[in-house]
Amino acid sequence: MPADTETTATGLAEIRDLRATVVALRGELERARRDTADAVQRGLADANAEIAQLKASIGALRDELEQWPLRRDEAARLAQAANLDEIKQLRATVAALRDTLEAARTHEEAAVRQAVVAAQDEIAQLRATVRALREQLQAVPAGRNG
Repeated sequence: MPADTETTATGLAEIRDLRATVVALRGELERARRDTADAVQRGLADANAEIAQLKASIGALRDELEQWPLRRDEAARLAQAANLDEIKQLRATVAALRDTLEAARTHEEAAVRQAVVAAQDEIAQLRATVRALREQLQAVPAGRNG
């Protein structure tokens, strides 16, 4: 029976080695599962963080998009107000220029009338002088001429 004992001892040693291998493999499997679970958790956390960041970006872009028509309308209103103000200023300038032009015409017409009156007065004076000289000339006796 010594061969049986030896076989049994070898069998027991093999069983012990197999059990130790099973324990070692179970430990390694558990570590692999933990590592996988940790990696999955990290991946989920990273994905959730990215999702949250993308949601925040979407919210900000949505808010900006909603504000865009309001900003556009405000810009259009300001531009229209500026245009109306410019039109008002231009109309005032045109009116002032018309008034200035009308005043200049009136002044010019008055100056022309005054010049015409002065010329007519001078013509009347010259005619009166010519008449007086003719009368003096006619009053001179014919024999004194020369």
